[in-house]
Amino acid sequence: MKRTKTLFIVFTLLFVATAFTVDISQNAEEVIKKVSSALQKGDSQELSKHFTKTVELDILGEENFYSVSQAEILLKNFFEKGKPTKFTINHQGVKDASSFAIGTLTVINGNLRVSFFMKTEDNQTLIHQLRIEQNDEGVNE
Repeated sequence: MKRTKTLFIVFTLLFVATAFTVDISQNAEEVIKKVSSALQKGDSQELSKHFTKTVELDILGEENFYSVSQAEILLKNFFEKGKPTKFTINHQGVKDASSFAIGTLTVINGNLRVSFFMKTEDNQTLIHQLRIEQNDEGVNE
């Protein structure tokens, strides 16, 4: 009887832990899809909905921590200078409450490497770091 209770408790805990991990993974993948769509459209407002209260933003070497509203304005200005036409995810991963995606953003004058790093807290996955960098091919300015 005691062994049955112990096994029941162990299996229940394993089930709950597995369900929680799957939920985090699905949440992160959903956010990656929404962020990818916002990047492809050059939609700074939609993109900023997925930021933590303070986000580390690096746009072509200009790096700092910004509030959501500041980051949105900087991204809006960036997208106005080089309208995105395509965004493709090259790599992505989820481990525990952390996740990331790395992709290629095609703009009018070339390709850029975009990487964003997310964390899940209180069942909400948000971007805490976004980097937009020249890739090996560079961008003609």
